[in-house]
Amino acid sequence: MAHDLRQPFASIVMTADVIKHTQRPLAANESHLIFEELSNTAAKSIKLLDGLLCWVKAKKENLAGKTQPLFLNDLIHEANGLYLYDQISKNITLYNVIPERQLIYAHKEMLQFINRNILSNATKYSQHGGIIGVTCSEDEDWITVAFTDRGNGMTADQLQSLFNLQDTETQAYGYLKSAGMAMSICKDMIEQMNGRIWAESAPGEGTTFYYRLPKKKEALL
Repeated sequence: MAHDLRQPFASIVMTADVIKHTQRPLAANESHLIFEELSNTAAKSIKLLDGLLCWVKAKKENLAGKTQPLFLNDLIHEANGLYLYDQISKNITLYNVIPERQLIYAHKEMLQFINRNILSNATKYSQHGGIIGVTCSEDEDWITVAFTDRGNGMTADQLQSLFNLQDTETQAYGYLKSAGMAMSICKDMIEQMNGRIWAESAPGEGTTFYYRLPKKKEALL
Protein backbone atom coordinates (compact mmCIF):
# COMPACT_ATOMS: atom_id res chain seq x y z
CA MET A 1 0.00 0.00 0.00
CA ALA A 2 2.94 2.34 0.63
CA HIS A 3 3.82 1.87 -3.06
CA ASP A 4 0.26 2.69 -4.14
CA LEU A 5 0.20 5.83 -1.98
CA ARG A 6 3.68 7.02 -2.95
CA GLN A 7 3.53 6.48 -6.71
CA PRO A 8 0.93 9.18 -7.57
CA PHE A 9 2.79 11.83 -5.59
CA ALA A 10 6.07 10.82 -7.20
CA SER A 11 4.41 11.25 -10.60
CA ILE A 12 3.18 14.72 -9.68
CA VAL A 13 6.65 15.77 -8.46
CA MET A 14 8.30 14.38 -11.60
CA THR A 15 5.84 16.19 -13.88
CA ALA A 16 6.34 19.45 -11.97
CA ASP A 17 10.11 19.09 -12.39
CA VAL A 18 9.70 18.60 -16.14
CA ILE A 19 7.68 21.82 -16.37
CA LYS A 20 10.15 23.68 -14.13
CA HIS A 21 13.24 22.71 -16.11
CA THR A 22 11.88 22.80 -19.65
CA GLN A 23 14.06 24.83 -22.00
CA ARG A 24 11.18 26.19 -24.08
CA PRO A 25 7.63 27.41 -23.51
CA LEU A 26 5.08 24.60 -23.65
CA ALA A 27 2.60 24.58 -26.49
CA ALA A 28 -1.08 24.82 -25.58
CA ASN A 29 -1.75 21.16 -26.41
CA GLU A 30 1.27 20.05 -24.36
CA SER A 31 0.11 22.07 -21.36
CA HIS A 32 -3.38 20.62 -21.68
CA LEU A 33 -2.08 17.04 -21.67
CA ILE A 34 0.23 17.65 -18.72
CA PHE A 35 -2.42 19.28 -16.54
CA GLU A 36 -4.98 16.65 -17.50
CA GLU A 37 -2.54 13.98 -16.33
CA LEU A 38 -1.87 15.87 -13.09
CA SER A 39 -5.60 16.24 -12.42
CA ASN A 40 -6.20 12.58 -13.16
CA THR A 41 -3.37 11.47 -10.85
CA ALA A 42 -4.52 13.74 -8.02
CA ALA A 43 -8.12 12.49 -8.31
CA LYS A 44 -7.01 8.86 -8.06
CA SER A 45 -4.91 9.65 -4.98
CA ILE A 46 -7.80 11.38 -3.24
CA LYS A 47 -10.18 8.50 -3.95
CA LEU A 48 -7.63 5.98 -2.66
CA LEU A 49 -7.20 7.92 0.58
CA ASP A 50 -10.97 8.38 0.94
CA GLY A 51 -11.43 4.62 0.61
CA LEU A 52 -8.81 3.90 3.25
CA LEU A 53 -10.38 6.40 5.65
CA CYS A 54 -13.80 4.85 5.06
CA TRP A 55 -12.38 1.40 5.79
CA VAL A 56 -10.82 2.55 9.07
CA LYS A 57 -14.04 4.30 10.06
CA ALA A 58 -16.09 1.22 9.22
CA LYS A 59 -13.90 -0.85 11.52
CA LYS A 60 -14.72 1.48 14.41
CA GLU A 61 -18.37 2.35 13.74
CA ASN A 62 -19.82 -0.67 11.87
CA LEU A 63 -20.61 1.45 8.82
CA ALA A 64 -20.94 -1.73 6.79
CA GLY A 65 -24.33 -2.27 8.43
CA LYS A 66 -25.57 1.00 6.92
CA THR A 67 -26.33 -0.32 3.46
CA GLN A 68 -28.65 1.34 0.97
CA PRO A 69 -30.17 0.50 -2.42
CA LEU A 70 -27.91 1.74 -5.22
CA PHE A 71 -28.07 1.61 -9.00
CA LEU A 72 -25.18 -0.67 -9.93
CA ASN A 73 -24.82 0.55 -13.52
CA ASP A 74 -24.32 4.12 -12.29
CA LEU A 75 -21.75 2.99 -9.72
CA ILE A 76 -19.65 1.29 -12.40
CA HIS A 77 -19.65 4.35 -14.65
CA GLU A 78 -18.81 6.61 -11.72
CA ALA A 79 -15.95 4.40 -10.54
CA ASN A 80 -14.57 4.02 -14.07
CA GLY A 81 -14.45 7.79 -14.55
CA LEU A 82 -11.03 7.84 -12.88
CA TYR A 83 -9.59 5.48 -15.49
CA LEU A 84 -11.02 6.91 -18.72
CA TYR A 85 -7.80 8.80 -19.46
CA ASP A 86 -5.71 5.64 -19.09
CA GLN A 87 -8.20 3.61 -21.11
CA ILE A 88 -8.20 6.14 -23.94
CA SER A 89 -4.39 6.18 -23.91
CA LYS A 90 -4.32 2.37 -24.30
CA ASN A 91 -7.37 2.21 -26.59
CA ILE A 92 -9.21 0.05 -24.04
CA THR A 93 -12.99 -0.30 -24.33
CA LEU A 94 -15.22 -0.79 -21.29
CA TYR A 95 -18.51 -2.64 -21.83
CA ASN A 96 -20.85 -2.05 -18.89
CA VAL A 97 -23.84 -4.24 -19.75
CA ILE A 98 -25.47 -4.12 -16.32
CA PRO A 99 -29.15 -3.10 -16.62
CA GLU A 100 -29.69 0.58 -15.84
CA ARG A 101 -32.20 -0.09 -13.04
CA GLN A 102 -30.32 -2.98 -11.43
CA LEU A 103 -30.24 -2.46 -7.66
CA ILE A 104 -27.55 -3.60 -5.26
CA TYR A 105 -27.61 -3.14 -1.49
CA ALA A 106 -24.28 -1.93 -0.14
CA HIS A 107 -22.34 0.75 1.68
CA LYS A 108 -21.60 3.08 -1.23
CA GLU A 109 -18.12 4.29 -0.31
CA MET A 110 -16.85 0.80 0.44
CA LEU A 111 -18.38 -0.69 -2.70
CA GLN A 112 -16.88 2.08 -4.81
CA PHE A 113 -13.45 1.42 -3.29
CA ILE A 114 -13.83 -2.18 -4.45
CA ASN A 115 -15.11 -1.20 -7.91
CA ARG A 116 -12.29 1.29 -8.43
CA ASN A 117 -9.59 -1.17 -7.42
CA ILE A 118 -10.88 -3.88 -9.74
CA LEU A 119 -11.24 -1.44 -12.65
CA SER A 120 -7.79 0.01 -11.92
CA ASN A 121 -6.20 -3.44 -12.13
CA ALA A 122 -8.16 -4.37 -15.25
CA THR A 123 -7.02 -1.15 -16.94
CA LYS A 124 -3.41 -1.42 -15.80
CA TYR A 125 -2.93 -5.02 -16.92
CA SER A 126 -4.99 -4.98 -20.11
CA GLN A 127 -3.12 -4.98 -23.38
CA HIS A 128 -3.34 -2.05 -25.81
CA GLY A 129 -6.70 -2.28 -27.57
CA GLY A 130 -8.11 -4.53 -24.85
CA ILE A 131 -11.66 -4.98 -23.63
CA ILE A 132 -13.05 -4.85 -20.09
CA GLY A 133 -16.51 -6.29 -19.56
CA VAL A 134 -18.75 -5.75 -16.53
CA THR A 135 -21.80 -7.96 -16.06
CA CYS A 136 -24.07 -9.12 -13.25
CA SER A 137 -26.33 -12.03 -12.46
CA GLU A 138 -28.76 -12.75 -9.66
CA ASP A 139 -30.54 -15.62 -8.02
CA GLU A 140 -32.94 -15.79 -5.11
CA ASP A 141 -30.39 -14.74 -2.52
CA TRP A 142 -27.41 -13.06 -4.20
CA ILE A 143 -26.34 -10.48 -6.78
CA THR A 144 -23.00 -11.37 -8.39
CA VAL A 145 -20.91 -8.83 -10.33
CA ALA A 146 -18.15 -9.88 -12.75
CA PHE A 147 -15.29 -7.81 -14.23
CA THR A 148 -13.45 -9.53 -17.09
CA ASP A 149 -10.24 -8.37 -18.76
CA ARG A 150 -7.95 -9.86 -21.40
CA GLY A 151 -4.67 -9.13 -19.66
CA ASN A 152 -1.75 -11.41 -18.82
CA GLY A 153 -3.67 -13.42 -16.24
CA MET A 154 -2.33 -15.08 -13.09
CA THR A 155 -1.15 -18.50 -11.99
CA ALA A 156 -3.00 -20.65 -9.46
CA ASP A 157 -0.46 -19.74 -6.76
CA GLN A 158 -0.89 -16.04 -7.43
CA LEU A 159 -4.66 -16.37 -7.25
CA GLN A 160 -4.41 -18.20 -3.94
CA SER A 161 -2.34 -15.38 -2.43
CA LEU A 162 -4.18 -12.47 -4.05
CA PHE A 163 -6.49 -11.61 -1.14
CA ASN A 164 -4.17 -12.74 1.67
CA LEU A 165 -2.39 -9.77 3.19
CA GLN A 166 0.30 -11.87 4.87
CA ASP A 167 1.37 -13.38 1.53
CA THR A 168 1.66 -10.24 -0.59
CA GLU A 169 5.22 -9.34 0.43
CA THR A 170 6.51 -12.61 -1.00
CA GLN A 171 4.94 -12.01 -4.41
CA ALA A 172 6.68 -10.03 -7.14
CA TYR A 173 4.39 -10.17 -10.14
CA GLY A 174 1.61 -8.09 -11.60
CA TYR A 175 -1.50 -7.83 -9.50
CA LEU A 176 0.14 -9.00 -6.30
CA LYS A 177 3.12 -6.67 -6.28
CA SER A 178 1.16 -3.43 -6.58
CA ALA A 179 -2.37 -4.29 -5.52
CA GLY A 180 -2.12 -7.07 -2.94
CA MET A 181 -2.92 -4.95 0.09
CA ALA A 182 -5.71 -3.11 -1.72
CA MET A 183 -7.29 -6.45 -2.64
CA SER A 184 -6.99 -7.58 0.98
CA ILE A 185 -8.85 -4.45 2.05
CA CYS A 186 -11.48 -5.10 -0.63
CA LYS A 187 -11.95 -8.60 0.80
CA ASP A 188 -12.40 -7.20 4.30
CA MET A 189 -14.90 -4.61 3.06
CA ILE A 190 -17.04 -7.08 1.14
CA GLU A 191 -17.08 -9.46 4.09
CA GLN A 192 -18.23 -6.64 6.36
CA MET A 193 -21.22 -6.35 4.02
CA ASN A 194 -21.81 -10.14 4.29
CA GLY A 195 -20.53 -10.72 0.78
CA ARG A 196 -17.67 -12.50 -0.92
CA ILE A 197 -14.96 -11.58 -3.46
CA TRP A 198 -12.83 -13.92 -5.60
CA ALA A 199 -11.07 -14.15 -8.95
CA GLU A 200 -10.58 -16.66 -11.75
CA SER A 201 -7.59 -16.49 -14.07
CA ALA A 202 -5.02 -18.36 -16.12
CA PRO A 203 -1.71 -17.14 -17.60
CA GLY A 204 -2.29 -15.54 -20.97
CA GLU A 205 -6.08 -15.77 -20.71
CA GLY A 206 -6.99 -12.70 -18.69
CA THR A 207 -8.72 -12.43 -15.33
CA THR A 208 -12.27 -12.20 -14.04
CA PHE A 209 -12.94 -10.66 -10.64
CA TYR A 210 -16.24 -11.46 -8.96
CA TYR A 211 -18.02 -10.17 -5.90
CA ARG A 212 -21.43 -11.00 -4.60
CA LEU A 213 -23.70 -9.33 -2.07
CA PRO A 214 -26.98 -10.38 -0.45
CA LYS A 215 -30.04 -9.62 -2.51
CA LYS A 216 -32.85 -7.76 -0.79
CA LYS A 217 -36.45 -7.58 -1.85
CA GLU A 218 -37.25 -4.02 -0.77
CA ALA A 219 -38.18 -1.63 -3.57
CA LEU A 220 -36.40 1.67 -4.01
CA LEU A 221 -38.65 4.49 -2.81
